[in-house]
Amino acid sequence: MFRKSVFILMFTAALGTVAGAQDAKTVIANASKAMGYDQLKSIEYSGSGFEGTAMGQAQSATGGWPKFTLKNFSRYIDLNAGTSQQTALRSRPLDATGQLPGGGGLAAVPESQQTTTINANAPWAQKLDVSLSPPGFLKMASAAANATAKSQSMNGKKYTVVSFAVDAKAPSGVPYTIRGYIDGQSMLDKVEAAIEEPNLIGDMVVEQSFSSYKDFSGVKFPTKIVQKRAGLSWTDLTVTDVKMNPAAPPPPAPAGARGGGGEGARGGGRGDAPGPPPVSTKKLGEGIYMTTGAYRSVAVEFRDHIVLIEAPNNEMTTTNIIAEVKKAIPNKPIKYVVNTHTHFDHSGGLRAAVAEGATIITHESNKGLYEKWFGNTRTLVMPDRLSQSEKKARFEYIGEKKVLKDETNTVELYHLKGVAHAEDIIVAYLPKIKTVVEADAFNAPAPNAPVPQTINGFEKQFASEMDRLKIDYTTIVPIHQPAGGDREITRADLLKNMGRGN
Repeated sequence: MFRKSVFILMFTAALGTVAGAQDAKTVIANASKAMGYDQLKSIEYSGSGFEGTAMGQAQSATGGWPKFTLKNFSRYIDLNAGTSQQTALRSRPLDATGQLPGGGGLAAVPESQQTTTINANAPWAQKLDVSLSPPGFLKMASAAANATAKSQSMNGKKYTVVSFAVDAKAPSGVPYTIRGYIDGQSMLDKVEAAIEEPNLIGDMVVEQSFSSYKDFSGVKFPTKIVQKRAGLSWTDLTVTDVKMNPAAPPPPAPAGARGGGGEGARGGGRGDAPGPPPVSTKKLGEGIYMTTGAYRSVAVEFRDHIVLIEAPNNEMTTTNIIAEVKKAIPNKPIKYVVNTHTHFDHSGGLRAAVAEGATIITHESNKGLYEKWFGNTRTLVMPDRLSQSEKKARFEYIGEKKVLKDETNTVELYHLKGVAHAEDIIVAYLPKIKTVVEADAFNAPAPNAPVPQTINGFEKQFASEMDRLKIDYTTIVPIHQPAGGDREITRADLLKNMGRGN
């Protein structure tokens, strides 16, 4: 009787799987027919808009990732080959405040013709502009043997969600998956997939939404395409023309191609080579230590704990910093880690600090972003120390000011207003030694560099904010090690670099 029941259950499950596969194929076929894609071998769409760049360098949680302006945009996709070529006049507007050139910011880029190619053997993350396009998704879905379909309601609208795994695999060995949301009229509203961001985000959802479909000579194609990455805006395109089965464009000249990755691809993940430079410790004052290397952090000793200012770059860098801090201040836990801003090179080690038990202190504008990112699954990346510890991230938030103090030491945290580089940026002031710890505001040049340097608006804003806040400082600790080697940086150095004598 038991064997018979098991057989019935297995048979029923198998029927359900087959039925699900058949339903998916029907849904996919109906969508392809309704959108006019059955005879589509290639497609070219054109228009204008904005394209994301510099992943990890968001200016604000609401503003999204930095973007290029696109004019005369055109993307050709060979659906059989899974390749693409994009051309556009790309530019980045001049920052009106003058803050972004230098200082770690994104300078203006003059308008120029750029070509991007996506090859058939490109990594999965680089092929998303093909895979997430309406015809690209449906072409892949129709060929997928493992596609499933299920009903789902979202924002008051009913969809059939088609999902399938692709051949490409993530670093963890898990196959990437892709999902398409098809509405009751067999139109594709959204396609999403996850790629890995190893240092902070984990499984990072890339979501491309389509709206305002129009019939272009029998092919239905969205005239609005919006892409988000990790919940922040990335691309926003307005499509004005679509060509069905056009001739392939000529290949770009080798010198003019940007390649399949585009600007903004980033390394620095765990396991990347080369590793971080050696870390050492320098005493700044009683109970105050600076770790030195390509990135610097400051550890402040309190009665029964340590406050670590900045967890930079990635897990390896911050783990090495923590090891040095423990040597300088033994037998005390790191209770807090102060995050100056969200940029990945200044937040990529936060998970390592949380694995030590530290609570993250960051600006209040990051609340939704960080709590979402730290709650993400991490199936696509190899487990890090925080994943292995199974600890949960804790947060405290600063508005304009927060003071950490006991009879041993004091750390004053201030939010800097009017900063274009990162709207969430905060600095730490150590009154005992009249020192400000800052990131990206003043990246000190070599000691023999001619002065004044080209005036950097971020430096001016930083100096202005220190005056507004009435901070009595004589020394500055930049998180980025000064050019020419580690050394003391003073307020006088900042003013000199700005062409001011006092």
